[in-house]
Amino acid sequence: MKKTVLAGVGVGVAAFTISDVVNREMSPVGETVSRFVNAGAGWLVPLGLVAIALAAAALTVAVARTGASRTGTWLLGIWSLGLLLAAIFPADPPGQWDNPSVSESVHGFSAWAAFAAFTAAAVVLTRAWPRNALLTGATAALVSGMILFVVTLVDVMVSRSLPPVVGLTERIAIAACLGWMALAALRLPRTSR
Repeated sequence: MKKTVLAGVGVGVAAFTISDVVNREMSPVGETVSRFVNAGAGWLVPLGLVAIALAAAALTVAVARTGASRTGTWLLGIWSLGLLLAAIFPADPPGQWDNPSVSESVHGFSAWAAFAAFTAAAVVLTRAWPRNALLTGATAALVSGMILFVVTLVDVMVSRSLPPVVGLTERIAIAACLGWMALAALRLPRTSR
């Protein structure tokens, strides 16, 4: 399980990083990861999402085996399913916030549900497992990253009063999520309660 989680996280990080580097027609600072599906090497985005969804599924099974938290387990399952749906239904090209397609709507709802569920899962599981300062710090970073991302995303969708940094804040939030997953896989309690 640990290797599956780490491999999925690694493939996701590699896919998103390569997508940012090779698709120079879009800015990773101003555009979300999902928008890069509309670029030249757009296939890297669903590849990364599927890899992370599989890693999340493996972590969900491992957490379920510990018996630590049913709520945390269910929330991780929602994270995995939301990522898979976000991979299947691609985002629209940049600049279409006001008139989303059905695919964009499914993608956006799935991604939001996934992010919200994962943030809650991290908090619930961090509290359910034996005290671990590193995991607690990772959870605090994750919650902070998600708040920052939400603020910049709402701004770009509604008022556009902040500098366009939604891509950067999303990548910070994603990095915090993936870091938490990897750390949780390494620190997962081995025994059932």
